[in-house]
Amino acid sequence: MICVQQDSLFSSPLSAKNEKRNMEAIANGLILLMLSVGHAELWIMLINRTHALKIPDARLKRLRHVLELLMVLFPIVLFASVGLYHPGVLAGGKWSQLPFWWQPILLLCALGFLGLMFSGVRHLFYRPPRQQTAGESELIHLRERLNQDLIGEGPYHYLAGLPFNEIFSVEFTRKTFQLPRLPERWEGLTILHLSDFHYSGTLKREYFIELCRIAQATKPDLIIFAGDLIDRMECLDWLEETLGPMQAPLGRFFILGNHDWHQESLQIRQALRESGWIDLTAKPVRLQHEGHTLFMAGTEAPWMGELQEVKLSEGNAADDFLLLVSHTPDNFHWAEREGYDLVLSGHTHGGQVRVPPVGPIFAPSLHGTRYTSGTFARGSTLLHVSRGVSGIHPLRWFCRPEISLLTLRSADKK
Repeated sequence: MICVQQDSLFSSPLSAKNEKRNMEAIANGLILLMLSVGHAELWIMLINRTHALKIPDARLKRLRHVLELLMVLFPIVLFASVGLYHPGVLAGGKWSQLPFWWQPILLLCALGFLGLMFSGVRHLFYRPPRQQTAGESELIHLRERLNQDLIGEGPYHYLAGLPFNEIFSVEFTRKTFQLPRLPERWEGLTILHLSDFHYSGTLKREYFIELCRIAQATKPDLIIFAGDLIDRMECLDWLEETLGPMQAPLGRFFILGNHDWHQESLQIRQALRESGWIDLTAKPVRLQHEGHTLFMAGTEAPWMGELQEVKLSEGNAADDFLLLVSHTPDNFHWAEREGYDLVLSGHTHGGQVRVPPVGPIFAPSLHGTRYTSGTFARGSTLLHVSRGVSGIHPLRWFCRPEISLLTLRSADKK
């Protein structure tokens, strides 16, 4: 007798139960992954903000190493304790069965994940303010242009050779700003905005020499360097062939940054002065041009000096055009309250690594990734943040180095 066994048209209750349990485990695994990302975001927020403070370099590095270790360990603890242990949510357990002390921790992680999503949405929908009326860019591939290896022997030099690294593809941007208080006779005034060269020997001297030649060829009216020149004092003599020869009819002006503060800042400052650059932190500059006054001030706060040193006085005429060079964009809100027309900053490097579609993750700012690069407006004050040219870590993904030529237009000019 031959028996023919037919497959059941319906799954057994046990099979359906197992399938449901597997789906729940997958969903809970995704939730644990999002909570791990949210936890990492919380520590990154702390890293970003501590790097915006006046903390000595050695202490800052130790703190960052501790925070990075916590970022790595927490997902392991989370998946083991919440996911698997007696019984975890990956093994048939319920979220409601977790110990009560996990609840506030998981809530904070969820808030961290939402914060990351908010940053991503803000990045995706960023548009320059209406004061920026034009913008274009040109890519300069320096390695191909010079036809030579530009990686030196400095710290983290191995990063420069990583695949898809854009450190040698510099974006030369041209932007036009229409500013309400710009004198009409200054129509078309150009400012070359440079920042964050970070001489360390990791990128060879030739890299910076060629960049400065390209920048000088634009023949700007004014040159501004917004800080972070030196990461290794042995490279200070590079000034003679890079920033030193640059010229502009209205002058060359500089401030220093936090990386200069970590080095011999007095020696760096003196070398720039001897090269003909004017220190904006020594005292504000009143520049007479075409019958009007350009008031320029510089601040290296919080690392060197105080914001009160560039507080506007009653001596400023109502029609003076006020320009502040601040290494960090964190001073933007203060500058707006003071009545500055234009603020030029660097420091944040655009984040250096941008993760599509979220955007920048790390940015040494009290505002996190809000002002990593680009143009921003508050009231009648405009901020331009440069992505800079280099960094102590020579790594750029989806965030090319930048030099900018800014053209100023009068709002009254039709």
